[in-house]
Amino acid sequence: MQLPQPRHQHHPAIAIRGALERGWKAFRHCPWVLMGFTLVSGGTNLLSQLLYRYESSRIVGLFGHPDGLAVALAGLAWLAYAATSLWLVVGLMRGAQLALAGQRPSLQNLMRLDGRAMARCGGTLLLILVLNALILRFAQASAWLLTLLQPWLAPIPLVAGVAVAVYLAADQILCLPLTLIGGLSPLASFRSGRAAVDPHWLHALGLTLVVLLILLAGFLVLPVGLLVALPVTFCTLAAAYGQLFAEINSL
Repeated sequence: MQLPQPRHQHHPAIAIRGALERGWKAFRHCPWVLMGFTLVSGGTNLLSQLLYRYESSRIVGLFGHPDGLAVALAGLAWLAYAATSLWLVVGLMRGAQLALAGQRPSLQNLMRLDGRAMARCGGTLLLILVLNALILRFAQASAWLLTLLQPWLAPIPLVAGVAVAVYLAADQILCLPLTLIGGLSPLASFRSGRAAVDPHWLHALGLTLVVLLILLAGFLVLPVGLLVALPVTFCTLAAAYGQLFAEINSL
């Protein structure tokens, strides 16, 4: 598969304000559809999570023996939680892509299941999760070794680990659009994101902070806030992707 190509020979910086304005405009183009899909998929995701927690608490029976039915239901609930999370991400990114193109997606269009896109999305998110876990584990192991030599040096690897994790978060801010709009595999998305973002990493960090603030504002005014914050976030990320890469319609 051909990698998304940058719009210019030299990678441009992300225009944060432009991405926000274009993302907000895309959301306003079809707010009820985006919010409706977020409500349906997010509600299903929440129910799966609640069922998992409930069944997990029942795994050990009254007499200390595992409850087979509770184990099976907890496993099914976890799978449903993972699947609905990917469904939510893929649907919102599809809606953001269509809205940015000036189209009005239908609720049915957003709810359409796309197994390949969900698999790519899951692989990308798993790759980022594994990398962060390795970074933190390495930092903890280094801190433990330094504690044996010089205890006052122990915080240094932990601070370095957090710094690398922050760098990675900003460096891969466009991993989802690259995977879902660009149609890239997880590794290709990682490489392409680094090539485009590294020369202007501070702009990517700024976009990351802005996205986090949008999501935080959504959490503070639950539950309605997330119905707006999540679509706006995806529209903003898709708009930032459009600034750096030629459009590729994969979803």
